[in-house]
Amino acid sequence: MLWAALVGTPVFGAPPPLPEPEKGPSHAENLGAVVRIHVQTVAHARSASSNGRERHGTGVVVEPGGLILTSALLVQEADAIVVTTLDARTVPAVVAAHDPALGIAVLQPAAGLGVRPLPVGHSATLEPRAWVSVASAARHRTVSVATVVDKRDFAGDREYLVEDAIFTAPLVHDCAGAALVDGTGKLIGVGALALKEIRGAEAPLGPGNVFIPVERFLPALSHLARADGSSAPRRPWLGLVTEPSPAGLVVTHVPPGSPAERAGLRVGDAITAVDSTEVRTHVELYRSVWRTGGPGTSVRLTIQRDGTAREVRIRAIEAQDYLIHRA
Repeated sequence: MLWAALVGTPVFGAPPPLPEPEKGPSHAENLGAVVRIHVQTVAHARSASSNGRERHGTGVVVEPGGLILTSALLVQEADAIVVTTLDARTVPAVVAAHDPALGIAVLQPAAGLGVRPLPVGHSATLEPRAWVSVASAARHRTVSVATVVDKRDFAGDREYLVEDAIFTAPLVHDCAGAALVDGTGKLIGVGALALKEIRGAEAPLGPGNVFIPVERFLPALSHLARADGSSAPRRPWLGLVTEPSPAGLVVTHVPPGSPAERAGLRVGDAITAVDSTEVRTHVELYRSVWRTGGPGTSVRLTIQRDGTAREVRIRAIEAQDYLIHRA
């Protein structure tokens, strides 16, 4: 099994079939608002090496018009997207807005779904040890009971940051785009990643999931209301894959054709500063890079290579411009 915490991508593989849980009224409502999403990527998609060309995940209907929230990682480089409702109706959809750095996408179905949207709540007052529900439709429509383990920033190793992320246990395998629902039946998070191990306030607690809190993905919806149809704010992307070490953030992989590769960054280089500002963690690195400007910005990194400090300038692009790749 490929664990998202290790590669920075969601788990899309099919788990062993699970028994359908007993569902009270709230479970039935949750299942009605979530839809199955089937994605076929473009040929030669760069993301296919980690996520495959054919993907299955979940979406959450959040507006009467049928707008669907889901995982941006799920629909990366999509050539065709098909949405399936609880009553087995299938409708094609397109990506209407997305924020790859946050990991959220908004889908627009080609026709009305006839699905009552899930009301949106608030996660700010959610406390550790609170009971929540996770509604998934990726392979088998299920509603699972989970516990909130922690709330804190989560940074992956590939320029991915979720602020105030919600960590839950036990593990839900098909979590990409799944709905996190509070005790009142309101949506408070959207599924991002499966983790091999999560930590509570005191100790490791085993495998679990990361959810993007409602307060972070609501801006993606507001962009759709703009007259110019603009999407989420554009962030600079460098192609950095790193892990923390005493020497700095060590480069563990350089994606072929990425800005990092074109600038000459190598595996083993240790990034210590962005525009002269010291960085030691993924959160510090990403926020420092994003503050430099949008795509097209020249980002100055200080690195350690073979015991010598040097500067590397990387011209940032938008992540989507790298991902959409055809031979």
